[in-house]
Amino acid sequence: MLFDDIWQHLEEGSNVLLYRQNIYQLFSENRGSSSWAFVSNPKKGKTAISDIVNVLVPGRVVKSLSVAQLLDIINDFARESEDMVVLWVDNFERLNKRTLEYYVELISMANVYLVCNIMSEDEEFISPSFFDDYTFVILNSDEYSSSRAMSVNVKFTLLLLLSVFTFILFIRVQLSLVRYLVSALWFSLLMYRSFYYITR
Repeated sequence: MLFDDIWQHLEEGSNVLLYRQNIYQLFSENRGSSSWAFVSNPKKGKTAISDIVNVLVPGRVVKSLSVAQLLDIINDFARESEDMVVLWVDNFERLNKRTLEYYVELISMANVYLVCNIMSEDEEFISPSFFDDYTFVILNSDEYSSSRAMSVNVKFTLLLLLSVFTFILFIRVQLSLVRYLVSALWFSLLMYRSFYYITR
């Protein structure tokens, strides 16, 4: 059973990465501790971190706190908790560089573990090195690997094509300007010669 595999890896001290699974159902059916929190959209950044604090520390006022203060609250809770703090994060591929830093901070805390799920191939994907650096176990890895191999990030190709197009356009404009300058210089020399001839 999938949950048993997840739980085994969590107990071994690893974070878990899933691919196209219904983790909310796994979370809700197996939630056995108040130290679990679910994040449906991690891209929300501070709002998602605030939601985690509200679940772990009910009644805590979080409205005026910074992200650093919210992360400190989670860290303090995790250190004092007898249970492991498990954060279930759906749509993990939606993270951007700024919000990814929050989850890097969470992973580096003692007694905090992530169960992440990637749902979409279409959105930009987090660098695979992230999962190597923070001991993630990839369940259903065959499906994940084949999908990642098929998905191509076209952003860099488009940027390269746009750069080449801009270069060609710039050269064309510059060449046409040079032609005008040469024509103007030639005309000026002819006029100078003509004026010189007339005034002689």
